[in-house]
Amino acid sequence: METRLVAGSILLMSVLAGTASARAGESVPARASVGCGLDQVDRGRRLTGSVEVGGVKRAYILDVPDSVHPHVPAPLLLDFHGFGHSGAGVWNVSGFRDLALHAGFITVYPEGLPVHLTIRGEDMVGPGWELYTVDGNRDLAFVRALLDDLERRYCVDRARIFATGFSNGAFFSALLGCVMSDRIAAVAPVSGGPLRVPCTPGRGVPILIQHGRQDPLIPIDAARTARDDWLKVDQCAVDTNEPDGPACVRWTACRAGAVVEYCEEDFVHTWPPQATARVWDFLQHHPLPARD
Repeated sequence: METRLVAGSILLMSVLAGTASARAGESVPARASVGCGLDQVDRGRRLTGSVEVGGVKRAYILDVPDSVHPHVPAPLLLDFHGFGHSGAGVWNVSGFRDLALHAGFITVYPEGLPVHLTIRGEDMVGPGWELYTVDGNRDLAFVRALLDDLERRYCVDRARIFATGFSNGAFFSALLGCVMSDRIAAVAPVSGGPLRVPCTPGRGVPILIQHGRQDPLIPIDAARTARDDWLKVDQCAVDTNEPDGPACVRWTACRAGAVVEYCEEDFVHTWPPQATARVWDFLQHHPLPARD
């Protein structure tokens, strides 16, 4: 069973620190969605919604705090739950709602459909995300439809649409970086693993990978393989890394626009307290570059 853990005070301290920092990404102007023409939007801390995809109703939880205003493009964060969990479950424990209130972004917690996984030799079925296909992938179609819908109904900054997720949701957030690099600015998987499909994004994709050395379900070697996969995808010079604190290493000598950051610490298969603030600090500084 997958769990998530949040420490609210750490999150607020980190978002304040992140607000004060300045990086090159802050110079990228907002790109307003169609919904920026609306005079009113439906705000709430736990809104439920759905979109129909291929004749199937796909559900999600939406967090639109009062700090999000009509006519002001807001960043949008997709947060994908792990296998066997739910969008509502992520909402109940996720620290992004605390960050969103202060930083003024929209968070959406999509709901997965049943998938088959083998965990510790046991075949299991539960809500999750398809990882092994691109063509005909129902969850990729869901994300496209969901973004189309939200961009119509809210003033979304299309230069700042991000994805994160835990475990099975981490794998899927990385897949979005491969397949939807035209819409997803940066990704930040937590406790995931290596790519399951060929990854050929149309641009360099910033990615933050976090994993626990004591993870009994997805061993740390899987995270290190994911790191190496992305160093190749983003064409990074592997001998030019730089430390980013005691737990993290960053590669910046990569394909234009790309950064690979890798963090490993001594936790198990949980969402660690420091992950939420670290994810948001990374993502907000890596918007989608302007199209030529």
